[in-house]
Amino acid sequence: MDVPFSSSGAMSRAHYALVRKIETATPQAADQILLAEVHSIRNQLTRSTLTLKQCKECLILLLYCSMAVNAGVHVDLEFALPHAINLAEAGQTIQDKRTGYLFCAEVMPAEHELQLMLVNSIRKDLESPSVSRICLALDTLIQSPSKDVIPAMQSRLHDLLSYNSSDVKRRAVLAFHKLSELDSDILADIVNKTRKRLHDSDEVVVSAALTLARSLVNARYLATDKYHDILSELLRSLWSRRPSPSNTLLLAKIVQAITQIKPSSDDLQVVAEMIHHYSRAGSAAYAIIYQCFRALAASATDVLSDVQTKTGMSFIKEIRHLLTVNDANALYVFICSLSSVDPKLWAGTSPGYPAVLEEWEVERVMKLLEYEDRLIRKQTLRTLWIVDQSIVQGYYARALQGDLPVSAHGTDDNLPRLLEILDIMCGDDGEAYAHQLKNALKVAEGDSPLNRRMVLQEAVEEMLTRIHAADSTWRSGCIGVLFTSVIDKDSEVGPTLMVILTALCCEYLELSPISPIELLRGLAGRLSSYSASVQDATLVTMLRVSAATDEVPQEVTQSVKELHEGSGRHLRRRCNQFITLSESRDALKRVISSTHSSSLPEFVMALEKYEAEQQRAPSRSPVLLPSSPPLKPHTPEPSSSRTSPVPGKLRYAAYEPPRPTQRLRRMSSGSSRHSDDGGSRRSFQDPMSMTVTPGDLTIAAQTSDLSSIPTSSPRQTGLSPLPIVQILDEEPPMPAADLIALDSPFMSEPAAPSIASTLSSIVEQDFETTWNALESGAARGWCESSMDAVLRKLQGLQRMLRVTERDRPPFEGDLKIVICTDPADHTSKTGVAAIRLKESDDDSCLWWMRCEDEALRNIIKATLR
Repeated sequence: MDVPFSSSGAMSRAHYALVRKIETATPQAADQILLAEVHSIRNQLTRSTLTLKQCKECLILLLYCSMAVNAGVHVDLEFALPHAINLAEAGQTIQDKRTGYLFCAEVMPAEHELQLMLVNSIRKDLESPSVSRICLALDTLIQSPSKDVIPAMQSRLHDLLSYNSSDVKRRAVLAFHKLSELDSDILADIVNKTRKRLHDSDEVVVSAALTLARSLVNARYLATDKYHDILSELLRSLWSRRPSPSNTLLLAKIVQAITQIKPSSDDLQVVAEMIHHYSRAGSAAYAIIYQCFRALAASATDVLSDVQTKTGMSFIKEIRHLLTVNDANALYVFICSLSSVDPKLWAGTSPGYPAVLEEWEVERVMKLLEYEDRLIRKQTLRTLWIVDQSIVQGYYARALQGDLPVSAHGTDDNLPRLLEILDIMCGDDGEAYAHQLKNALKVAEGDSPLNRRMVLQEAVEEMLTRIHAADSTWRSGCIGVLFTSVIDKDSEVGPTLMVILTALCCEYLELSPISPIELLRGLAGRLSSYSASVQDATLVTMLRVSAATDEVPQEVTQSVKELHEGSGRHLRRRCNQFITLSESRDALKRVISSTHSSSLPEFVMALEKYEAEQQRAPSRSPVLLPSSPPLKPHTPEPSSSRTSPVPGKLRYAAYEPPRPTQRLRRMSSGSSRHSDDGGSRRSFQDPMSMTVTPGDLTIAAQTSDLSSIPTSSPRQTGLSPLPIVQILDEEPPMPAADLIALDSPFMSEPAAPSIASTLSSIVEQDFETTWNALESGAARGWCESSMDAVLRKLQGLQRMLRVTERDRPPFEGDLKIVICTDPADHTSKTGVAAIRLKESDDDSCLWWMRCEDEALRNIIKATLR
């Protein structure tokens, strides 16, 4: 946004600054900024001093944040619905109320519990004497209709149909139309008023009434013949005024409505006059000309012939000049109009009807087969197919032989044109399309060995799109032929067709006329013929198909093992995946159930996720602490330092010099530890024993993976206290004033393990495993405190903390914390929470949390606020 605030159109300085920040940020950083903004606005909305102006600004910013985040990032805005309803109710200006209504329409579900409050606000605005407020309420009804509003507003809407403002009447008509989709009974009392609105003096009201009249016909409150009479009268009345080409919207809508109920001969005479009048009016009249020929296409040939005789004109002659216009829109209107009229009226194929187009014009039509616009090419094929099917068949034969000229834009698009011809030739016959598709792909791929042919990506996309968009009959016939070719040993299946088959087998296996076992055998028999990329897709599909069988045939498994022996690392991994999961039915079913759809890409993603989880499942080997300089314990002193486990951002205020103490002697791990004077130490009852000191975190920061440190007293948790690090006697004494020292108030107990073994046993628990296990109970937010302060707050919860530093996976850059009550219990989710902290430049942090223990989740959320 390289414009100043005054010219930007931003609502406020905050809006302008947020947009500037988003435009310059990376996608990931932009999402974090937007989520932080949502969290900040949520806090602002809780203030008791919030004004309506501030509320409006917050709602607009929330809508911007929800629309600006990347796909897949969910922003929950329901917390702001009460404020939006309040703004819609108490707003002093139309802009304020519009903001409230708009927010509710975008965010509030149809069955939301606050819907009743919104209904009350709409009803009050409908009763208002202000036209602006009435229109605003009607717009809200049209945008988000609800069945609950009908009893409360039906009588008022009935009165608004006769309001003196055309803006209100038009919206009231459209509101009835939208509400009738939910309950058609509301139309019973408005038939007469709808007829009046069809003859309204304002064209926008008439246009809206046409829409409502169609709903009356569908609900059987208006007879079709009466509806036809009304439309015919409207058509003649409006045409008598000869509207300009730029003002034919209502005229085109009336013609469209007549087309839906089959126009009469009188209607067609009016349509013919319109074609004659607008044919030379230029591009502004293309829309009305196109709609007029659509009406001709809905009429019988003999009726059209009679109309041409009565009017003394030919429909095609009136538009033949469009063929010479150097404009794609004009050519498209011409070729569509040509196909709308029976060819015997203009092609010269029937006696008594001379040809309308001259030879040079026919040549121009044929040249449209090479036009660069795909829609014009397909429409030309459709027109020629209606005229003479042999023309298209001959063109298809030339295309199969590669004799087509290069297109006007100079690209080799032989395969796309082959697929266009197939679409026209085969029509609704899916089986014929599948048979011809195999021939077209063979021509496009060439005669080289299968493992040397390229996969034609464009054909894959076109075919899958065509099948997805087709009706069930066409799809079933096409899939039946394609699947049969898998088990037909005499049928060649190229790599492009094999990729298509792999996608179809995953997505439409239930439509297959071939049993899953036979499909497996067919796919396995062809597996060795293709390149590695096709083999990869085929193996994934075979694994998906194997889930529908009771047992994988031995020859299929043998084919996979043979492929494993001569393949690279990736294919060997895929082969192992097939062999393992095809024998583990329960695991394979879990993988399939985790997918969002039955498509091949979704199944591949589920497989990769499952494999990653399996690799993380075994416990990691204990990680020993790296060698470090000997540390001296000292008695704890109050300190203003900010503890942080992040090595790159340790912040220490000036510590008071620690009191010099006697150095620890090395003891055997199996013996009890005693003080130098021979007396056994007792636990030191100091308030600092309830916290983790900077020294503890310093020791943890030197490990390869930050580990959990007990934050509570040994008497309270029943866990072993943090042991004192043993220092070798040979080391020279440390200086008395050690800035980073071990501030541990805990005293040694008999047979306590070393700190290395304690931390090593804890890091065996992987953060990502815990994070993935806690799928529900997710929460996120922004904390105004730094990560150091957040960590101190979490330590005050008197629970076990397990910390992983930022530069270690997973989620590199985030500080990872697991809170639990019993580190030895890896299965219970009670009292367990996983938290990720991301640092900000302004000494605050963004946090993500997963916790299925509701009580603990609420405690942590309250702590982080």
